[in-house]
Amino acid sequence: MFRASTITAKVAEIKTAIEAGGNEECERSRDDWKKISMNIAVIGESGVGKSSFINAIRRRTADDKGAAEIGATETTKEIRSYSHPGNKMLLFWDLPGVGTDHYPRKTYLADIKVDRYDFFLLIIAVRCTENDTWLRNELRKRQKKYFFIRTKIGIDVGNDWKAHRKTHNEKALIEKIRQDMAEHLRTKEREEVPIFLIDSHELKKFDFEKLEQQLIEHFSKQKKPALILSLHATSKEMIKLKVAELRSRIFWSAALSAAGSAIPIPGLSIVADITVITREAMLYFKQLGLDSDSLEQYASLYSADYTKMKLIVGGTYRARAVSTITMDGMKSIVLVILAGSATSLTASAAGSVLAKVFLPVIGGLIASPASFALTHKALNLILNKFEETAIKVMKCLEEVKNDNHTTEEATGGEDAQNSAVQEELLSEEVAKVGVEDAQDAGGIHVE
Repeated sequence: MFRASTITAKVAEIKTAIEAGGNEECERSRDDWKKISMNIAVIGESGVGKSSFINAIRRRTADDKGAAEIGATETTKEIRSYSHPGNKMLLFWDLPGVGTDHYPRKTYLADIKVDRYDFFLLIIAVRCTENDTWLRNELRKRQKKYFFIRTKIGIDVGNDWKAHRKTHNEKALIEKIRQDMAEHLRTKEREEVPIFLIDSHELKKFDFEKLEQQLIEHFSKQKKPALILSLHATSKEMIKLKVAELRSRIFWSAALSAAGSAIPIPGLSIVADITVITREAMLYFKQLGLDSDSLEQYASLYSADYTKMKLIVGGTYRARAVSTITMDGMKSIVLVILAGSATSLTASAAGSVLAKVFLPVIGGLIASPASFALTHKALNLILNKFEETAIKVMKCLEEVKNDNHTTEEATGGEDAQNSAVQEELLSEEVAKVGVEDAQDAGGIHVE
């Protein structure tokens, strides 16, 4: 629920927009987030996984159009930006490492235009180098916001399991890596350094999703809403952040509905601007990852069941299939949701507290006062329903992660058991054939 002060501020913004340019200005103000530039610098030495990270946070693979190039040789020789599929104004900059012949320390900060960026992600692998420490200190001097990201954790976990099959403990290993990094990066002022351990090929493991959420929390207040609406809804936490941001837009949409020509919604005794409601519902649908493109992407990135996810979405809204949703298709979904709550819609709108707060301030600027309350209630119902469905889709992805983890544990246990049996058989062979033959027998032992 919104506080009275928040409601008053929203209403004042809406009134100013409508007085300045009517519905068009109101709509432009509501969608200002699409015009906000966001620049995130991704810095690190060659081979640490900068390009893989940029593809991962954009939910793209190296084979997708517009992906960052990945290769065994150095691929970042010049500064290049990659826009996020969800918003072309969100750019991830792949920057070359510091201390090379082309980018020496002396001119590095000027060469990369250090003041261009809103945030810096310092990527390292294995260990922090002298150049990494230098760059971190320079950013601190300039009061720039940054995170340290340790990549390729999946490789570290795999190598440790191969070397220590009997004693391998993934949680203990990750905690040790985290503590070692924190100790190495701690300054004389004992500053706590934000550190995230990730693997760009295993986004549901380690700290990748936590990184995205913390990036939002540390972004500037002015740009935070735009970042939330730009990133993908690939976790329950991100869905909740998006829903909160989308809910703040409902005042604007309700005002647009009330300022326009409200007409009875087909099949319902409700008067509101169905076009405004449908357009906004379309945005909610895509923002929460319920459209076919998002579901196909989830299936590809997380090895999830596309058909199952499609049935969850289609079945909820009585749609035979979730393909490319048109405005007419979304209107049908909207009517299904509203039809189930027609009575409560009308009753709550009649005694809406929001309408009573809203009307005295806006006055004669709107054509249909009742439409404001009805649209506000309708969009909240639609958003709640879409949130429930998005959470169900996320459960599918969680099931995939849990199944993979169970399979890894089972495989590890089976391999460990086989190894123990082999060692026991080898010991028996040693006893039979003597030391010299035992050396030969040791040659057939397979790790």
